[in-house]
Amino acid sequence: MKIHSHNYTVKIKLTDQPFSLNSKQLKRITERIDKLRGNDDDFRDVCSCENSVLQYESETLLPVKVDGSKQKVLLVFGNPATQSVKNGMFFFSKTDGGRHSLWGKLAKAGLVYPVRKESRNEEAACRREIILQGAISEKYLVGLTTFYSFPTPGSDTAQFSGVAGVEALFEPCLDKIVEMETKRILSYPFTNGALIVFTQKSSCERFIEATGSEPLYWPIRGKGSGGRELAELLSAATSGIFVKPSQV
Repeated sequence: MKIHSHNYTVKIKLTDQPFSLNSKQLKRITERIDKLRGNDDDFRDVCSCENSVLQYESETLLPVKVDGSKQKVLLVFGNPATQSVKNGMFFFSKTDGGRHSLWGKLAKAGLVYPVRKESRNEEAACRREIILQGAISEKYLVGLTTFYSFPTPGSDTAQFSGVAGVEALFEPCLDKIVEMETKRILSYPFTNGALIVFTQKSSCERFIEATGSEPLYWPIRGKGSGGRELAELLSAATSGIFVKPSQV
């Protein structure tokens, strides 16, 4: 797995260790991936599975410039949407092309500055650059990643969408997938000293089980998913923990 500062490519031989799928398991997964490729243009552009080799593009966005006076925060979403991967930016847009509501919540929490451009492409490019430069927030250095790297169609009605879809698709080797993804997240230098905030419950629970750690949990939808709640969560986590170098 080769990791860049944003999109990266994952290549897995599903019949080799540690996944070791048998012919029946491989056939089932391949057929499901082929069906996804036939039903979603974005998925077809970023994922393939041939001769037991699964290859797909995913996303992680971490600052390349680190300001020691800011608290690092790593937001861990469930898994990427194919539309976002294809366009090179997390939560690129809503399915109707409008601005995704997540960015408003993060701005309200003080994690990002508001970015308003005429097009989603312009917004994505601007937001990506200021995250990479560590200039997305006055108080925080913000990194974005996902627990599962495998992308799925963003629509909740699509088959095998979201985390539930990933877990169903890779059920025969899910433990190995979890191990692989946990190691990836922990391997980022940015993770060291960062507040890790999960936004999806089952992936958060799997991370806790795999590591014994207790990341923060902020639901991306439903009760408690507002920007104010995220701000309060981060404030409580940093109280008495993070001390700026100038105060030491």
